[in-house]
Amino acid sequence: MASLETTRRGVTFALLLLLLQLTGLSRTENIDAVQETDRFCYPESTRNSRRSCECSNVSASPWGMRALRIDCSYKEYRVAELSQLLPLYIDTLDLSWNALDSAPIFTSDSLHQLNLMHNNISRLVAGNFKQLTSLRELYLGWNSIGQLEATTFEGLPHLQVLDLAHNNLHSLPGKLFAPMLVLGTLDLSWNRRFNETSLDLYSGLGINWKLNALRLDACSLTELHLPEDVPLKELSLRRNLLQRMPRRLPQTLVRLDISDNLLEHLLQEDTSNITQVRQLYVEDMSLLQSIAANALTPLELLETLSFQNSRQLTHLDAEAFGHIPRTAAGKKWALRSLSFRGTMLRSFNSSLAPLFSQLAELDLNGLPLQCDCELLWMKQLPVQTNGRCYKPARIRGMLVTSARADAFSCDSWPRWAYGLVVLTLIALSAAGIYLIVMGLRPHRGVTMRRKVGAGSPYARVTIEPNRQENPH
Repeated sequence: MASLETTRRGVTFALLLLLLQLTGLSRTENIDAVQETDRFCYPESTRNSRRSCECSNVSASPWGMRALRIDCSYKEYRVAELSQLLPLYIDTLDLSWNALDSAPIFTSDSLHQLNLMHNNISRLVAGNFKQLTSLRELYLGWNSIGQLEATTFEGLPHLQVLDLAHNNLHSLPGKLFAPMLVLGTLDLSWNRRFNETSLDLYSGLGINWKLNALRLDACSLTELHLPEDVPLKELSLRRNLLQRMPRRLPQTLVRLDISDNLLEHLLQEDTSNITQVRQLYVEDMSLLQSIAANALTPLELLETLSFQNSRQLTHLDAEAFGHIPRTAAGKKWALRSLSFRGTMLRSFNSSLAPLFSQLAELDLNGLPLQCDCELLWMKQLPVQTNGRCYKPARIRGMLVTSARADAFSCDSWPRWAYGLVVLTLIALSAAGIYLIVMGLRPHRGVTMRRKVGAGSPYARVTIEPNRQENPH
């Protein structure tokens, strides 16, 4: 029994010693962390000035562990003024809107987000971020980056978001994105010369097949070919030079933005290969004039569709969504939101009533609607469209739902008939006037003479030769 008691006391004493050591290490680590934080956030050169960074401790998910967030934006920092060794527990570092002319080479095993946007960075060197082994999000947009090396993103196996928008990328090395094994979002927008890159995005540049969102806005693209079997879900192609919808697109696309391109007519062949899309944006199309019959028929899963601010759009075919029989009131469509805001459509065929009546949102704001008997059916829609009448003049500016039903009238005759009647009346009036004038004129064989009396100043006068007067 004595030996057992002695053993228990020994174990208890050892545990106490271990606890004291851990407590001492924790205190030492906390002191070191505080010193490193002060050294980075409040260096001697900027202490007690507006150039000091803002540092805050938060509880990071998922277990509420300590995390340090540092905001050094708008401080006019240069690379030489920054410490390469980041503080312990740092989670987020914001160095946007500074005067960095190159990307700093930091060291940290806890940093998850690095923001270097709005600087003067022109190039990235090999292994620029390889010492940030836990980095999840990297924002490099709004710089002047034009040169990248093949191993620039080496050592970033956990990177999920990469933003390279608003730079000067044009010639990229092969397999540039290959080290990023779990990259989910890639933004290459507003690199005007990106179309000069001859490499394929997936096989040439090494984009992994786990990519979910790809943004290629304003890259001067005239065509785009992507593998059909990649699991890409979001694709943005705004403000390019596309004259037709790309023919080869992934079959898993859920969201597609093709706005501000050069399409003139939306045809069925444009949408036949995007049957899985649920959100389609065809906005700000300066040349788009019409939506042809069956152009939207393949999009059976579509939930959101917008043609907003396509100011040349004047024609929507009655069968753009396919043939909708009047007996289709019980049919269910997936489409919930439809916007024609800012277009030049004047009327909608009544055959669209079953579809429009099931929408949760229908935006017709800014349309010059012709409120006649053909548009009367829209007053019965259960959703507020914000559409206003442009014609006739007596109800101009009134909401379609607010105007009286008897104001939605159609002329019994077509407009050309009224024009023909007016021209006929003008011709008959001219003929009548001509006949009256001709009737009042005398016949050509009749000579009008006026009887002249002896006392008239117009009487005939005979002039005789002068005779000498007889004095007698």
